[in-house]
Amino acid sequence: MYIITGMHRSGTSIVSRLFFEAGADLGNPDEFYPGDRWNPEGYFEQPDFHRINMPLINGQWGKFAYFFLPSEKTILKRAKKYKHKIERISINYRNKIVKETRFCLTLPAWLKYGAGIKKILISLREPIQVARSLKSRDHIPIKLGLKLWYEHNKRLLKYIQDIPYWFIDYNKLLDKEFSFDEIKNAYKFFNFNISDEKIEDLLKKYVKHSMNHNPINKYKYIEPIDKMWKRLKYE
Repeated sequence: MYIITGMHRSGTSIVSRLFFEAGADLGNPDEFYPGDRWNPEGYFEQPDFHRINMPLINGQWGKFAYFFLPSEKTILKRAKKYKHKIERISINYRNKIVKETRFCLTLPAWLKYGAGIKKILISLREPIQVARSLKSRDHIPIKLGLKLWYEHNKRLLKYIQDIPYWFIDYNKLLDKEFSFDEIKNAYKFFNFNISDEKIEDLLKKYVKHSMNHNPINKYKYIEPIDKMWKRLKYE
């Protein structure tokens, strides 16, 4: 599998759409998770992975799990129940592109039970933008949103040490000056062949500056978040 992931509200959906509209194989589009008011054009992700990743994270807490994120140990313990499903889905999506933000937390379970993950494309967005988007969508306080941004990226960096990975910057993707190079490098990383003319056409059709509902404003982060953000930006 080729995975597109990153913290929630970081632009993974538009990245996935640009691959889908370019002709990449993301599975059956009739089964994609449907759009809503937060992503009207759709999420371009496969519920097959939701049905495993959500219970691995939620456990008995349900939606409140993001206030009490499970440890890696807990996720691996829960994953034993889904071993055969993970194996089967991994076979079904071999060589396909899979988009799921929750891999930031659940990746160890998929790796343990044989998911053949070839490369990972990580969508990045400014921490305060993510936190403000989470507040609008889920009523999560800004400080908790920043904490979640930090924890998701911290774990993901730990889990991908032995897997080729590449970062795509959401804000650059929406900026006309940088958008072409940003997505072209992502296509190249996934070994996806596409002409420059096709890229230009896709960007005109599907990428709008107005998609960024939480523009960057100066914000003073606490030291761990500041260090993490600088690391991600310059890695």
